[in-house]
Amino acid sequence: MSRQEEIVIEKHHHHWKMRLMIAIIMLGLSFIGLVVSDIRQNGAWNYWRVMVPIFAILCLFLSWYLRKKQKIMSATTIWHELVQWFGLALAVYLVSIFVNIGLIGRFEAGLVVLTMLALNTFITGIYVESTFFVIGILLGLFAAAAALLAAYIYSIMLPLTIGVAVLLIWLTRKRF
Repeated sequence: MSRQEEIVIEKHHHHWKMRLMIAIIMLGLSFIGLVVSDIRQNGAWNYWRVMVPIFAILCLFLSWYLRKKQKIMSATTIWHELVQWFGLALAVYLVSIFVNIGLIGRFEAGLVVLTMLALNTFITGIYVESTFFVIGILLGLFAAAAALLAAYIYSIMLPLTIGVAVLLIWLTRKRF
């Protein structure tokens, strides 16, 4: 095996590790949010608002990390990603106004923010990195579970979270 082939294999292996690490962090934070939503319904509102900038940072970091080796980084792509996450932050601020004036409750607002976060992560998965596509779907399922399946939330969502983690590991290993 030539040195150049070793570098290519090492590069792909390294990118796989970073994708997996970010995905596991996001899945873990998502599951913690599901537990918070179940234990303290009003706490979900604060938790998911905090997760918006954390998910944005994780997504933007992985996007930058995967592109940093390229000779030309697309400023347009990075700009689009920043604007997308800024738009989500503005939408969360708007929901905050609704909560503060009593238009919607904190639990419902938490579900709305989780749903918007799921959609934003899903869209990031379509345009930026496919790992986020799966995480966005899982976040949407978490929102549905928090709203509909409170009695069965752990028996359904814990295996689903583990299944998604295994799926992501399988997909990233197969791909690289």
